[in-house]
Amino acid sequence: MSANSLIPRQQVHTWSEDIGNQVTNHEASLTRLLKAQRRLTRFLEENQGVMTPQSAGVGLYLLGVVIRMFDLAGGRLRSATWEQIRAASGRVQGVAGDLLPPDKDFPQRVRNVDWRAQPHILDEALMALFEREKKDEEEDLNKDEAMQIFFLLWVATEVLDANWKPQSNFSGEKSYVFTPIEEDN
Repeated sequence: MSANSLIPRQQVHTWSEDIGNQVTNHEASLTRLLKAQRRLTRFLEENQGVMTPQSAGVGLYLLGVVIRMFDLAGGRLRSATWEQIRAASGRVQGVAGDLLPPDKDFPQRVRNVDWRAQPHILDEALMALFEREKKDEEEDLNKDEAMQIFFLLWVATEVLDANWKPQSNFSGEKSYVFTPIEEDN
């Protein structure tokens, strides 16, 4: 479980929706943050395998969104090290096999893993990749590629949380309870 207090679920969702609806307002920050976390960006790029360009683009965008959430929460965010990335990847890989396949129950199996850092951020990623209704102009991602993107985002979230020092006045949640979010239509 996260060493830090948890960024509240509703706040995570609000930021995610704002970033998605106002991409141009966040574009400069997303670019800056992805450059600042170049090792995580390279880790994602190197582990995308033979993903379609659409899935690879979604993965990079969602990594930017995850980093932006830590940025919006305030405080200081150090750059990831390769040692941290390898350690987090090993932890996630250690449970990944137990969470397969990427079926309708995949999100719940992930939520049952009690040591996830910033689980509300990961719940938002699960919602974006597996649970929300797609808009008319969006294509469905291949479920295996969506699962691969999720695991990469999980590794990134573990590393980012370890490198995040919230502001002293940050008031987060002390424990995790899954909070479903109703989609706005």
